[in-house]
Amino acid sequence: MNNYRIEKDSLGEIKVPNDKYYGAQTQRAFLHFPIQQQLMPIDQIMAMVQVKKACAIANHEVGVLTLEKRDFIIESCNDILEGHYNDHFVLSVYQSGSGTQSNMNVNEVIANLANQKAQTNLIHPNDDVNKSQSTNDVFPTAMHIATRHLVSHHVLNALDAMISELERLSESFKHLQKAGRTHLQDATNLTLGQEFSGYVYGLKTHRQQLVESLYYLEDVALG
Repeated sequence: MNNYRIEKDSLGEIKVPNDKYYGAQTQRAFLHFPIQQQLMPIDQIMAMVQVKKACAIANHEVGVLTLEKRDFIIESCNDILEGHYNDHFVLSVYQSGSGTQSNMNVNEVIANLANQKAQTNLIHPNDDVNKSQSTNDVFPTAMHIATRHLVSHHVLNALDAMISELERLSESFKHLQKAGRTHLQDATNLTLGQEFSGYVYGLKTHRQQLVESLYYLEDVALG
């Protein structure tokens, strides 16, 4: 039994692993651009899947995508967002253009999952999953979504933990005297607690700047 299937695109036939849901264009990119082992971040992939799901809903609302296709696309997107198919996104983070290869990787996985559910070739990766979209707006929109999620749920949490620990150390060291240092020379005495309070202030300032910057990530290229 073959461990691959034959898929066709505008460039002809190509062998694709049987156990993968991506298609011909992803396989060509995988074979011809083995630039580096660092894959496209999964957070970016998940954000692109969220974009595909939203576009399926919007395309149905404006009458250019059938209810049946919309539902199969949404169901497939939900399965991917649960983390069941992370190993089907195999392309390097280093790509030509604007992320076209990963956009097609996402389109093909969603389409093949949807077609498996539909038990027919109902969903086309370009004509249906990528309908009303371009890589030039999908990819930067997904970058905004992924960045906002990472900052909100990871970076800020890490900063809060660091600030809390430095505040604890500042209080613990408040009676410990030391010589200040300015331009590599001794300066006015201060406590080690005061020095750590400066670190706290700096991190709190940067945290506030990060929070304020999240507002600008709400502007996206799509729409």
